[in-house]
Amino acid sequence: MSATRTHPEAGAPPAAPERPGWGDRTWQRGERAVGALRARWRWFDHLARAGGRYQRHQGDLLAAGVTYFTFLGLFPVLLLAASVIGLVLAGDALLQRELYDAIGEAFPGATGEGIVDELRGAVGVAGVVGVIGLVGFVYAGLRAMDKLRIGMEQIWKGRVDEPEFWRDNLQDLLALVLLGAVALLSLALTGVATLASTWTLDLLGLGDVGGLALLTTVVGLLLAFLTDVVVFLWLLKVVPRTTHRLPALLPGALFGAAGFEVMKLLGSFYLSLIDESVTASALGGAVGILVWINIVFRFAFFTAAWTATLPPAAPAREDRPAEPLLEEDPPSG
Repeated sequence: MSATRTHPEAGAPPAAPERPGWGDRTWQRGERAVGALRARWRWFDHLARAGGRYQRHQGDLLAAGVTYFTFLGLFPVLLLAASVIGLVLAGDALLQRELYDAIGEAFPGATGEGIVDELRGAVGVAGVVGVIGLVGFVYAGLRAMDKLRIGMEQIWKGRVDEPEFWRDNLQDLLALVLLGAVALLSLALTGVATLASTWTLDLLGLGDVGGLALLTTVVGLLLAFLTDVVVFLWLLKVVPRTTHRLPALLPGALFGAAGFEVMKLLGSFYLSLIDESVTASALGGAVGILVWINIVFRFAFFTAAWTATLPPAAPAREDRPAEPLLEEDPPSG
């Protein structure tokens, strides 16, 4: 006796598709909401495209490489500063004695004597310490500039230019010197402008007027902002060796300068929070500087992605999205 097989009836409706889970439905709603916002607000769509470009070209990884060598370069800078102090003290016996007496009063007993002995030793080897610091600074600085250049080329062009050892290192050295000169010039201009504003207000007898005293702070911030604009123009134009004109890059430089000033204010606020604790200053200071440097370079690469996806000056048509400033990278394969 053969087994009886049951067949589904002809024309029976197909089984209902499996309903997506709660997580999938939530993700789909989020995608639809983001898509609606991108269609409604062009600035939001621009941020989304810039973020996509940043992620596709591994912006976080590129920033980590620059952060490592930048943080490493801080220690040779400290050696250079100690060397300069040692050379100044070596030529002034009276200044040495006053410094040693002040340390003895601040740290009485064996602690003060130990600090004084270390300072005497540092004064004696100031030249050697300076050479070591200079070599370390040049090495870390060149590597940081190399990683910065590679990252900017990757963000802008989707590829890295063919390396050339002597050309790349000479350009990186020149860029390092110019960047240091611009930073020193910025500090000098900000300080001179602040002192000049304060002196002028005091001369006019208006130094105690709150509203006018705020002018010195505004002048300093304005000069710092203008310097940041120049630095970001250099980052967007010179470092990746792009062919775009400066007016096309100016919105990106303004965007980057504004963000950098905000990050400087947040960094100053963080340092003021940990200033009263010795333990927090020792540990949190170093960690905070490391994190702050990383955020700065992440933002620098995001600024490059934001600038590279800028729409043209002419308004886009209603039936198509705005084209980016640069052509998107062709799909691989």
